[in-house]
Amino acid sequence: MPLSRLIFSKPPRAALAAIAAFSLIACGGQSASGGEASADTADVPEAGAVSATDMVLGAADAPVTVIEFASVTCPACAAFHLQFLPEIKENYVDTGKVKFVFREFPTPPARLSVIGSVLARCAAEKSGADGYFAIIGSLMGKQRDWVAQGADHKAELLKITGQAGIEEPAFDACLQRQDLVDLIYANVKEAEETFQINSTPSFIINGESKRLRSLEEWSEALDAAYAAATGKASDAPDEPPAEQG
Repeated sequence: MPLSRLIFSKPPRAALAAIAAFSLIACGGQSASGGEASADTADVPEAGAVSATDMVLGAADAPVTVIEFASVTCPACAAFHLQFLPEIKENYVDTGKVKFVFREFPTPPARLSVIGSVLARCAAEKSGADGYFAIIGSLMGKQRDWVAQGADHKAELLKITGQAGIEEPAFDACLQRQDLVDLIYANVKEAEETFQINSTPSFIINGESKRLRSLEEWSEALDAAYAAATGKASDAPDEPPAEQG
């Protein structure tokens, strides 16, 4: 059954098996209002690896890697993206200190979370990581409009994807992409099995899972990770270029 039938109609019970794996995941780990992340700080040896399918903001050689496991239907995730991420991006990503990796981890309503993630992946194929994060940002910022019970979900989503040049024919074609659903499911499986993630948003910073409740705590954690990775403070001036002989 096409993904569009699963999302925008009332499917038979058997059809829901395609996305049932996402339905028990919790939203509401660490939030901008002071919630807690899913796990205590702990070493996760493989957490810093960036895969070919990851969506990444920032320089590939940035010494600090932040991996976020998040859902586009999770209010706590939206709070992070609206309240914290812009400043983190300005102070750490845009300055080459941090690369920020977003990995899909759908939460209820699972059908809507999967479709939002798939649409962002289609935007990435059209416009790269910039297109992906533009859609993710809009999905987070307009979450109340398109996720609300009783909303015309497709109409609201078309408003969002239209900004990235994905009109209804491409939108409908995107919803046929079982390969993208499989990719998202693989992200969830890896998160659960490798990193013991069970709620969103959850964060890994250079191999350690973190609970961070404020921008001040984010700055402290990123500064410490940068110093550990480079041996210098994150606010240290760049070394002047060597003089040419």
